[in-house]
Amino acid sequence: MQTIRRIYQYLVAFISLEVVLWGLIELARSAFSDEIIGGGASQLAGGLSLLLVGIPVFLLHWIPAQRSAANDDVERFSRIRALFLYGALLSTLIPIVQNVLALVNRLWLQIFQLPLRNAILGSSQDWVDNLIAIVMNSLIAGYIFYVTRQQWEEPQTDQNFNETRRLFRYIWVLYALAMFVGGVSQVVQYILTVGETLGTSPQTRLANGLALLIIGAPLWAYAWQRVQLSLEQVDEQRSILRLVVLYLLSLIGVGGVLIPAGVVLGAVFRSLLGEGFNTVGFLNEISIPLSALLPLGGVWIYYGRSLSSEIALLPDTPRRAGLRRTYFYILAFFGLFALVVGLHMLLEFLIDMFIGTSTIVDDLLRNRLSASLATLIVGLPLWMQTWRPMVKEAAQEGEAGDHARRSLVRKIYLYLVLFACVIGVMVTAGGLIFELLKALLGDPASDLLRQALVLLEILILFSLVLVYQWNALRADIRLAERSLAKLHEAFPVLVLTSEIGQFTESMINALQREAKSLPVAIHLTENGAPDTTLSEAKAIILPSDLSVSPPEALRLWLKDYAGESVVVPTPLDNWHWVYGSGRELARVARQTAKIIRHMAEGEDVPAPSDTSTWRIVLYVLAGLLGLPIVFSLFGMLMSFVFD
Repeated sequence: MQTIRRIYQYLVAFISLEVVLWGLIELARSAFSDEIIGGGASQLAGGLSLLLVGIPVFLLHWIPAQRSAANDDVERFSRIRALFLYGALLSTLIPIVQNVLALVNRLWLQIFQLPLRNAILGSSQDWVDNLIAIVMNSLIAGYIFYVTRQQWEEPQTDQNFNETRRLFRYIWVLYALAMFVGGVSQVVQYILTVGETLGTSPQTRLANGLALLIIGAPLWAYAWQRVQLSLEQVDEQRSILRLVVLYLLSLIGVGGVLIPAGVVLGAVFRSLLGEGFNTVGFLNEISIPLSALLPLGGVWIYYGRSLSSEIALLPDTPRRAGLRRTYFYILAFFGLFALVVGLHMLLEFLIDMFIGTSTIVDDLLRNRLSASLATLIVGLPLWMQTWRPMVKEAAQEGEAGDHARRSLVRKIYLYLVLFACVIGVMVTAGGLIFELLKALLGDPASDLLRQALVLLEILILFSLVLVYQWNALRADIRLAERSLAKLHEAFPVLVLTSEIGQFTESMINALQREAKSLPVAIHLTENGAPDTTLSEAKAIILPSDLSVSPPEALRLWLKDYAGESVVVPTPLDNWHWVYGSGRELARVARQTAKIIRHMAEGEDVPAPSDTSTWRIVLYVLAGLLGLPIVFSLFGMLMSFVFD
């Protein structure tokens, strides 16, 4: 109930604060408007109405929220309050940056004597509009910053504010980096196309690019410096969000290099195959992809190295290997996709050359051949450089190879590729059979030979990849079974119980399903302490009643036992277990068997999940709201680059 109240209170406060802000902006703009009647009066009325509605609603919700925060630590350090404060800062600081960018953008256009309509932002505004927006947003941002700073002066500031501030910082990094990359792209494109004309178009790119650089570069440097300085705190070093951002930026950089590189290579091949390019024409042809490749290549290099350094600083554990493995498999998937597409394009070109009358000098075939070769040159090295280390890692004997073969990301990669290939085989085989049956029934397609050959070529490609990946999966299974069987055989388990019944039956069944070769023995407490042979067990399983009040002989034996002990939370009068109370015995037995398997395989015992619901909600919202914003910003900037 308290959480729902907070959501309502702070959500209404946030919306009404935005209404007040826009009212202040409209009111100030009406004061500087040259129109007394009509537009000016409408603007004045609009501003006053927003203020008259927004101020009472904001105060009615914000004052009680502040009073509750002053009297209650739970309210003061709640995640909802943290989201409100940092969300309000973002909603005011970003418009300040946008308006400063609009001012600088129009200034550069005026310096180059270009039309103001070519500005990225604020083409229909003037400097008064921008200054008013900057001042009003600054007033609100200053107040919110004052309240937020008071929170950080509290020694009790907890994880909620730490995590929300971390998200706030990384949003600024992504936002500023998008402007920085867009600015570099515009300037590079201007340099490459300056020989085309001396008109307004290249200079517009220069003006817009310089504006983005002047705002984006220092903002990114400051935001990233703040992130780097925060790494002095242990929580920041271990942040999952930091790894997600580094992965995201590295992969964006990879895509931003490979796709434009393919376009540039395509232009090179077209030139080699006879398309007449002069120097200026060739530079104009590659200016757009090259202007994207250079800054995004820098993003890949810088953040790729940051990601590698981050992973290298981790202890030499399966987690570090898993993070590296994730990066490689993502790139291997994209490389394999490009390789298959490139092979398909090349084979389809050869089919058309074989059955048609066209020659390589035809523009369409030249473009297709160039595109296929470029795609192959980009995809094949990427796939080989990322897939081969993973093959070598999975083929190792010992613990490292076991972890590699059992890793979730490898299984996802293999089964995802298998799924795509199986579906591809089904679709293409169905299409091929359909065309052949139509021909047999007297209704052949006009280009039956070409369609049949193309479908057959696609079917062969999917089948080859399917067989290759299936063999890789089968090899993993064989090696894993052999290796795990050895580990399980060397890990005897002893189940302690006061009677043979449902508990022992559930445990034996669960252990056999989880690890068939695991040696399991049962010892009844009425027979006294386990003998020497049973004492050699690597792990013991006992119900909670025996752990609470064991017989004297068992208590003394447990005192000297040096192996692993797993206590199963079974019902016991007046005793309540934090995890496991009230759960079905079969479910608890399955979880126990998994713990034993992890022990036998030398892995860390998985801890019960204590992730808060709000933390999950925060990360989901960050993914659903943050990523589209980032990609839309990149899309907006790239649209100016490719314009």
